[in-house]
Order: sequence, then structure tokens, then C-alpha cells
Amino acid sequence: MVCFLQSRRVFYYGKVSHMSRNLILCPVYNEHATLETFMNRLFRSTEAHILFIDDGSTDDSTEIIRERSEKVGEKVYLLCHHTRRGYGAALISGFQAALQYGYERVVTIDTDLQHRPEDIHRFEMVLEYSDVVLGTRYSESLSFSHVPRSRYLINRYISGLLRKSFSVCFSDPFCGFRGYRRAFLERIHLSEQSYGICLEMLLEIIRTGTEYDEVPVDRIYLDENRQFMDGLENPLMRLDYYKNVINRKWHTLKEQSIAVHP
Repeated sequence: MVCFLQSRRVFYYGKVSHMSRNLILCPVYNEHATLETFMNRLFRSTEAHILFIDDGSTDDSTEIIRERSEKVGEKVYLLCHHTRRGYGAALISGFQAALQYGYERVVTIDTDLQHRPEDIHRFEMVLEYSDVVLGTRYSESLSFSHVPRSRYLINRYISGLLRKSFSVCFSDPFCGFRGYRRAFLERIHLSEQSYGICLEMLLEIIRTGTEYDEVPVDRIYLDENRQFMDGLENPLMRLDYYKNVINRKWHTLKEQSIAVHP
């Protein structure tokens, strides 16, 4: 049975079953080129429930998800934004749905095949004992030769800035492949609507004093020229945006007497 539950801003697609306590969140925006392959690999890789959050796609991504969902039963759901609201907004909607429907563990993974769905079980395993699991593409054992230069430099700069400002080490501040337990998601406050949500999540880890583990994942760039959205194509503008995210949270942490360094 398939049903639609309409709220003010989103549509839910699918009848929610409570047999699984794990949920995989997959933000989607115009992913026609990779979505079917991603879904086929994902379905073979996990027994968890799967929630696709379509952020107002203008291609046939929604239709692909609906067609494939009908073939695998009640483990796959679709949440649709009427219009594009941003990567962060899609994840926030997904986290809200996970909490609303009682899931205990959540794994986030992008649908553009820059992460391997086959690695999801590693996150699920670590979530058995850790509140937060962060994928890292910057393991010392990996070569950096195929990383787009601007992305590499921004990633390293922000990682160093977090270490200097908060005395904490996150080796990959922007990897979207992550896992969270319900207890952590219930304590955090997210507001970033764009790509800065990955960074905001790390700042929430600091604010709440949550311990975390890192899991090395493959670094895959299928399209090294793929552009950022939300006016962040320019690397310098993107870096300024990320620094503003940190500065806003820095003042909040300072007010809470959490150790910060100017």
C-alpha cells in the first residue's frame, strides 16, 4: 500500500513500517544520471529503511524513486520539497522525519555516487556503540592527487581553523557520509539551509560535548568540474560562507562557556 501524507511544505510517499530501527537518508536534487545505479547498489547493501528527500528536482528524479520503490516494498520512502530549498534543508527535513517516526540510528549518504553504498554497513556497525560516526576522505593512506585543488585547500583550511578555534580535530569537515544516533539528533539545533550544514553539524558536536568516531571512506570525484549551487561556485565566496558559519556558532559556544580560542 502506498499513501501520500501532505504537510505544509513536504509530501511523504510510502507507508511507514516500524520493523527497522535504522534509517538511511538520501538527499536528491536532479540526480537522473546516477540515481538508478545508486538505488540498485543501495538496496543490495542494507536492510535499513531508506528515505529519499527530493529537494524540488526539475528532472525525473522523483519518478525514478517512485518506480524503484514500488519494486522493493515498504522499506523505501520519499519526502518531497515543493521547490528547491537547499542541501541543508533537505537533511533537516530528513532528520525531523527520522525523529518523528521513531528511528534510533540514521546514516546520511549523497546520491551522486561519490560515496559507496556498500560501505553503509560499516557506519551501522559503529553506531551500535558511538553517537556520531563521521566519514573521512582524508585518511593518510589515500592519495590526494585526484582531489580538485580548491576543494582540497578549503577542506584543509577549515579543518585547521576548527582545530585552532576549538581544540578538536575533524579530518574531513564536509563529507556527507555520516551516521548519528537518535540521542544526539534530539539534542542539536540546525538551521543551515545550504552546504554549511555539514560544518554546522560538527559545531553541534562541539556544543553538546558529543564523542565521535571517524570511518575512512573512498574519495570519489566522478565529475571534478561539478559546480556548487546557492551562489557558492566561487571558492573564495564558499570559504567566506563557511567561515561565517563558524563565527556565528563561535559566539554561541563562547556564551555557553565552552572553550574557544580567538
